[in-house]
Amino acid sequence: MADNLQITKASSTDSEMLDTYGREHSEKLQGMARTLVSALYMLVRSVKMYDPDNAVFDKPLTQLQDTINQIIRKEGKLDLIGVKQSFYLNGMLVKVDMASLDNVRYLLDELRAKDVAGFNMLRTVTVPELKNFIWIFSKEQPDMAEADGTAGKKLVSMKLAKWSKLKDKLENEKDESDAKLDRKKYALTCYGRAIFFTKKYMESLRDDTPLNTSKAMRILQDFVDISMDHRTHFLGLTTTRTDSEYLAYHQVNTCLMSIVFGNELGLTKPQLRDLGYVALFHDAGMGTVPDNVLSKRGALTPEEKAIVARAPLVSVRNILREKAINRSTLLRLVTTFEHKVEYGTAVRDGQGNIQMIIPKANLGLYAKIISICATYDALTSKRAFRDSYGPEVALMLMWTEMRNKFDPDLLRIFMRVMAIQPIKVLTKRQQSMSIGLI
Repeated sequence: MADNLQITKASSTDSEMLDTYGREHSEKLQGMARTLVSALYMLVRSVKMYDPDNAVFDKPLTQLQDTINQIIRKEGKLDLIGVKQSFYLNGMLVKVDMASLDNVRYLLDELRAKDVAGFNMLRTVTVPELKNFIWIFSKEQPDMAEADGTAGKKLVSMKLAKWSKLKDKLENEKDESDAKLDRKKYALTCYGRAIFFTKKYMESLRDDTPLNTSKAMRILQDFVDISMDHRTHFLGLTTTRTDSEYLAYHQVNTCLMSIVFGNELGLTKPQLRDLGYVALFHDAGMGTVPDNVLSKRGALTPEEKAIVARAPLVSVRNILREKAINRSTLLRLVTTFEHKVEYGTAVRDGQGNIQMIIPKANLGLYAKIISICATYDALTSKRAFRDSYGPEVALMLMWTEMRNKFDPDLLRIFMRVMAIQPIKVLTKRQQSMSIGLI
């Protein structure tokens, strides 16, 4: 009777083993793993013809015992599981040569026919224990093994992973993976549609016949719906841009980040849609600035500065041309103007470091959100006159040199949303510094 062998239904072990796939390759463990799989193949094949007590099994079972005990002594455990057409030993893919592939497939089929996906052992085994295990696959045993083995041949310490459980898990993971891929494709489609519309809108501004911005509402609603559950899809997309079409990408990127940021702040869906609407056209007036001015290297002339300074007025003018004045229009007008206003005045110490910030105006939430997102996207975008900054460098500049431009509390949250903690970009002195002052 086996003392150290037990078959149980799969529980968290299956999930834990699946989570450890991709373990670093170990040539010594690979050798033992191949020996283990080969021995199991021979034993499962032979038990179809001979009783496990037959003398023909004495040497193979002893060799299997030695291999298993070596692995347990080296690793502290033995987890063998079959996934798709391969075996994993303690989270490491078992690599076999072409000549052994058919043997592996045969062994996997035989295990799965008995609803076995693999097994886990924490203690060394004996030959009688292994006999009880291979009995499960004998021609005299037509039934599936129970949690503790078969009738009269109970198992104690070996845990059997059930194939039916693992199969369901793998199918669910595949469905989830496909769904994630579909959502990413849909997010990319929405992003492309937004870029296309924004480019057309910019072209209409240059012709002084601006498109009706309400046509973008369907796109904005899609942005909001996807970002509510899958913000990372959009955060990845905001790195997609081309140098020659910076303005269109900048508008859409700012819109996406504003929606994701607003969602993190707890805004409702209607509020996120309104925020995204303003953000998508927050700097549309820049579309009327000639390309040679936008891409100019070096300082602008007074005339060129005047052209750039008029851009926000063009944005406001176009809002007024769209429809009658109402609450939504006023919100767009105010936010379009306010997002250009600096949050406060910086008070610096003797070394020139910002010690505190004195708010200058009671800016609206939308304006403060868009200001942060637009600046971050501008800094991380490559321009004709400079290279792009990396995310950490951009946030460091926003937190240090440009900190008076933003609400410091919102900037802290934004850094978390972008998965970069403030402590990564702050000196020890700055981490203990006072930031706000009413």
